[in-house]
Amino acid sequence: MNKILFFMRRNYKLILLILLLAGVFFGFKRYQQQVAEDKEASILQRVNLVIDYAHYHPSEMDDKFSEAVYNKFLEDVDPSKRYLLQSDIDSLSKYKDQIDDELQVLNLDFYKNAYEIITKRQKEALTYIDEALDKPFDFTLKDTLNTDYKKRLYAKNKAELKDRWRKYLKLNTLSRVYEKLEAQKKKKDSADFKPKSLAEIEKEAREASAKSIKNFKDLLSEMEESDYFSIFMNAVVMQNDPHTNYFSPQGKERFDTSMAGSFDGIGARLQKEGDYVKIMEIIPGGPAWKQEKLKVGDLIQKVAQGDDEPVDIMGMRLDKVVKLIKGHRKTVVKLTVKRVDGTIKTIAITRGKVELEETFAKSLIIKHQGKNFGYIYLPKFYINFNDKNQRSAATDIKKELEKLKKSGVKGIMIDLRNNGGGSLSTVIDIAGFFIDKGPVVQVKDKHDDIEVLKDKDRSVVYDGSVVVLINELSASASEILAAALQDYNRAVIIGSKSYGKGTVQNLVDLSQVNVPGKDFGDLGALKWTTKKFYRINGGSTQIKGVQPDIELPDTYKYLDIREEDEPTALKWDQIQKADYKLHQIPHKVEIIQQEQARINSTPLFKNINKKAKWLADNRKDYKIYLNLDDYTKDLKKSENISKEFDSLTKYVSDLDVSSLTADLVGKKNDTIFKAKRSKWIKAIKKDPYIGEAVKVLEKMSK
Repeated sequence: MNKILFFMRRNYKLILLILLLAGVFFGFKRYQQQVAEDKEASILQRVNLVIDYAHYHPSEMDDKFSEAVYNKFLEDVDPSKRYLLQSDIDSLSKYKDQIDDELQVLNLDFYKNAYEIITKRQKEALTYIDEALDKPFDFTLKDTLNTDYKKRLYAKNKAELKDRWRKYLKLNTLSRVYEKLEAQKKKKDSADFKPKSLAEIEKEAREASAKSIKNFKDLLSEMEESDYFSIFMNAVVMQNDPHTNYFSPQGKERFDTSMAGSFDGIGARLQKEGDYVKIMEIIPGGPAWKQEKLKVGDLIQKVAQGDDEPVDIMGMRLDKVVKLIKGHRKTVVKLTVKRVDGTIKTIAITRGKVELEETFAKSLIIKHQGKNFGYIYLPKFYINFNDKNQRSAATDIKKELEKLKKSGVKGIMIDLRNNGGGSLSTVIDIAGFFIDKGPVVQVKDKHDDIEVLKDKDRSVVYDGSVVVLINELSASASEILAAALQDYNRAVIIGSKSYGKGTVQNLVDLSQVNVPGKDFGDLGALKWTTKKFYRINGGSTQIKGVQPDIELPDTYKYLDIREEDEPTALKWDQIQKADYKLHQIPHKVEIIQQEQARINSTPLFKNINKKAKWLADNRKDYKIYLNLDDYTKDLKKSENISKEFDSLTKYVSDLDVSSLTADLVGKKNDTIFKAKRSKWIKAIKKDPYIGEAVKVLEKMSK
């Protein structure tokens, strides 16, 4: 699953009807008259048809497009440049400006030739691995590894490739040596302790690396041509935008499972980044979310099943890594991760299922300086499309607002941090709880037809002071709600600039797309971008997202994690402003200026900003030392700098936080509920951003 989804209509019959009608359009006749000779060509034919006919802004197939596909595919199959030689690149370079022409006539010569070369080189690499692990590594040599693979040139010859594998395997072994030496230090005062020599530890570590690499080799050998074809097709379709993706039949099955809300495993959304896999999102209610140790931005380097030897996932396909991490409930998986600050941690997580109750909206009362304020947590915009009488984000938010009103709160904050989106209809309803009636969001399709989606209910559920909390991981639906309340001048938005995803995706089963020729069975699915969102003030939420009224720095501030950091992201633009009536927030300008000045001078937030800058700079340090002493010093340096920011984790506010009386009814003997609430309330008191939201509400309610 790629970047955070906003809204997914799963009506295949409607899409099929549209695509069947596409035959009347002359511009797409060439795709429908061609007859594919094999399964891959048939997939390409159908993808071409859907993209050309239905994508919001299909990329022009020209030489620039061709070169981008060429580079993306080679980067994805060999991200660290440890397989392909420069001579291989030279032989494939003739296709650099031809792929666009090939795709339009269902020709896959580039892909087939590249596939043949890459699989050949991967088999050769297996021999380099065995050779490198056959003899001891010398950790006294002043050796380094540069991990800036994008700037690395392809190897001139096999000897250079062997050396790259040697360095990687040396690092793999060195990390194990370091861990064993650190563990040995902790046991030195034991009466029966017998220290091992460095040579003994090196041998054990190298054998462990060999065992780990064997698992990697097995997974590599299990890869089928369809796996490589999926990589190629995504290199093609993602040139249109980062949210347009091809799913193989197996990938589509995984996608359907994720959309159905089943998250057996650790509850995290992953994305390939270079050699390793990056944590992109922690799923609310999942094992990782409850444990609170795994963080967005962590790079997974190794995966272990319980106490088994960890498997190094370097260069491994994302779906293979997912396969390693998933498992039966109540079993333990251990992830070795590299933190954003450069430190290495091993995190044990007991697999489980996302607790749906934790994904629903809920609220608390926050008392401060004699006033009560309401806090509403909304992790996503949920709805049951099959049964709209079931609870949804909108129905739950309405209940929470009504309970808080009865409690006599002087203001309410809505926490949309880390909320990746969901149902569009719930956004319209929720926005309507705070306004009389009027437009909430504008939607434009590829034909420039604009639909203004409105709240038509004149009733207002809550008319008091409102603050909305957002951050870099607030996306899609979150951005629409925050933007609407900001444009109406109905709320003060605080936090950091949001993600910036202002597009809608749809999904089609490619086997159902009507083209002539042989039936090749299940062809997978295509998710593509169909529309774009615009604020009621006319500006798109795409790229620019929502800029808060009061900015609060956080540790992700300077990291490349937003939509704008995606090379093929659709551009920002604007359309005509909708017709809506502004609300009044007394002294809003003064409140924003005063609070921003105070926050900028607060030591806590100065320190958070300092850490954010250090984390960003640390991500640009690509040098890894392969000398034991230098490696140890470098790790210790990162650990020591990281400790300088330990005070950030010790913050505790003076807020008095409690559950609503209505939520405690019938829960007197519910120990599980009490334990969860206690943990949640403790986390709220340790959250400086909530403390700042309360200060803003205090000024708004005077």
